[in-house]
Amino acid sequence: MNPTWILLLVVSLGVEPHQLMNQDLTISSDAGEILEIFEHTILKQFQNREATDDFATLLHEVFVALKSSSFPTAVATNISEKCLEDSQFYVHSLYTNRSLWALQMQESSGQLPPGLFGSFNVHADGLFDECQAVQAPDFNGQYCRVFFKTAPVDQSELLPPESQTQNERSNYITLFQILGKFLGSDRIEPKLSRANSYTYLLPSISFCLPSSCSADDLGHAVAELVGIYVIANKSIVTVTDEQYCFKESNDPPPFDGATITVIVVLSVTGLLVILATIHEAWRMFFGYDSKSDDFKIRALHCFSALTNGRKILSMKVTVSSANDNIGSIHGIRFFSTCWVVLAHTWSFLGSKTMNPRAVLMDAYGWGMQPITNGSVAVDTFFLISGLLVSFLLLRELDKNKGKFKIGLYYLHRYLRLTIVYAFILGFVATLIVYLGTGPNWYTVTQFSNACRIAWWRNFLYINNLFPYDSRYACITQSWYLAADTQLFIIAPLLVYPLWRWKKLGLGFLAFVALACHAFIFYLYARDDLPPSYFFTRPDSHTYETSESYFNNYYYKTWTRAPPYLVGIWTGWFLHITKHSSFRLSKLVVTLGWMLSTAVGLAVVYGLAPYVDQREVPEISPAVKMTYGPLSRTAWACVIAWIIFACSHGYGGFVNKILSWKGFLPLGRLTYCVYLIHYDYINLFYSAMRKQYYYTLFGQFTTYFGILIVVFGLAFGISVCIEASFLNLEKLIFSWKPKSTPHGEIGAASVTGNKKV
Repeated sequence: MNPTWILLLVVSLGVEPHQLMNQDLTISSDAGEILEIFEHTILKQFQNREATDDFATLLHEVFVALKSSSFPTAVATNISEKCLEDSQFYVHSLYTNRSLWALQMQESSGQLPPGLFGSFNVHADGLFDECQAVQAPDFNGQYCRVFFKTAPVDQSELLPPESQTQNERSNYITLFQILGKFLGSDRIEPKLSRANSYTYLLPSISFCLPSSCSADDLGHAVAELVGIYVIANKSIVTVTDEQYCFKESNDPPPFDGATITVIVVLSVTGLLVILATIHEAWRMFFGYDSKSDDFKIRALHCFSALTNGRKILSMKVTVSSANDNIGSIHGIRFFSTCWVVLAHTWSFLGSKTMNPRAVLMDAYGWGMQPITNGSVAVDTFFLISGLLVSFLLLRELDKNKGKFKIGLYYLHRYLRLTIVYAFILGFVATLIVYLGTGPNWYTVTQFSNACRIAWWRNFLYINNLFPYDSRYACITQSWYLAADTQLFIIAPLLVYPLWRWKKLGLGFLAFVALACHAFIFYLYARDDLPPSYFFTRPDSHTYETSESYFNNYYYKTWTRAPPYLVGIWTGWFLHITKHSSFRLSKLVVTLGWMLSTAVGLAVVYGLAPYVDQREVPEISPAVKMTYGPLSRTAWACVIAWIIFACSHGYGGFVNKILSWKGFLPLGRLTYCVYLIHYDYINLFYSAMRKQYYYTLFGQFTTYFGILIVVFGLAFGISVCIEASFLNLEKLIFSWKPKSTPHGEIGAASVTGNKKV
């Protein structure tokens, strides 16, 4: 079996791998030890087929014990009287009367998980909706899940000699033992201690219970049955909570002040869109001249879906944009956004498939490297953002002879990014939990609660400066927006010297770039960081490595600045050469394309030989210190060459593809796609009732379906909110240059996170 069971544990929550370390501060002291165990024992165990089979056999015995008991709460001694009474009535109705509702309850409980031995599926799911539809004479059905971990036991608590089989298993360091250290040591754990993010690291089974039973009742009942199993001097204990139980009578959360506020704002905006659209259509029908409209009418028409829809779907290039000739950015932006959605769609797979081993097998292949190494798409957006800021600011400096209004420069950017961002954040914080339900729906609630707590960090664009903690991870991928905005703030300090003092400006830009790289090299040397974060190598999952890689390197502005600085230089170079007779020889162009192709392939596929730790137990320091600090800058240089070549007539068929006018409307939607796609993917998987059988073809079909839906949703959001308020901003600040293209927003703001 592949030794990368860790991938299943990592992606089973649909979160970034590094999220394993910062869910709760109360047990952070144990996290280092746990991740060390991951590194030194998971690989060993799953390289050993006998150990793997032993673990699966034990888990099989646990599931069989639970199923053979008829019903745990019917034979328990430490549960509520009503739960015991209803459970015994269920068993009587099932075996004596063969009542239809009792049969429905039985089949709605989880059976032995398919693929336990062959694919290592450790989740015995039941039938979510069918269970809740059960109607017994005195109770209804309730769907509950119970998870298993381990806790230390004294020698006196070990099983008597006849249980030699279980004691023999103590020779193996098992997944139960490892995960138990994450989650405490109580015999019955009423709630996970870290914002409930570790549950899908644990084996689980689902039961259809009487609605009179509580999660505690189930936990006690199951604990009585499985507590006899001992692994490495640790007994199996249960993890339960009311949020893992669902019944039709559950009331949705009541509307609070925040929810009501969001509903009112959305309703008013929707009303404005409807009124503006009707009014504009009426005026168009009767041929009214809009040139004489006063401010109020023009302000209302800013919300017209007719006007906004035409603008977004337009494939006409403005005169200024045609003269500037950077059309390839639209295609690059679109494909990079699709790449981001692809990587995030794959990141949710682990616990949703009944054959996770197949996911791990595919992760080793060369063909999967663009997905597993998809974080470089983020650097594409850093490059584009820096390029556009530099190019457009230099144009303004030329136009105004070195002057520009710095206050409006920042205000304009903040409004353009934040208004639609605020709408989506408000929706996630309040209304998203009402969109559905499912066995995993509490992950939606968790993301929603994070936005209620940490919204201010996002609006100040400083959320990337805090150590990662899922309790405060509001719109997880928005760390990029924070980093990009911080770079935007300092951009004039880098661009103005390029305009005013060419050599001094270039020298200063080079100095900043070298300083950033020097600090990155220092981090890699100090913390012995991996060349990239491997999903498939346990040695990437030590606590110190994960903490330093993501909190000190991946999210921080100063370590992600080099691609942005390459973009600033590229924008400057395009600016000074756009009207010049600057030409390159065919030899230089050929070498440029050959070199950029080689570097691009090296960045995407260069780590493929190292994904399997069995084949390469240790990655050499030379690989770490070259690929890690330099790969993102190298990728930015590749994209910079493509944009330059396409802008100066050296792009050939590449330019024809990337500059296709159809990418203009799609490119305008990428910012909204970026903002909504991650939460939509989470909704999709959280509402999933059962695990599904993973195939590469099936997963790509799912991906394209998600991609189409999020672009469709982005179009509606852009028409009704983003474009409406951008029009209103332009109207209020109508004296601002009209040549600033709409694409500045999407290009400067769209990203690829990771949950890459």
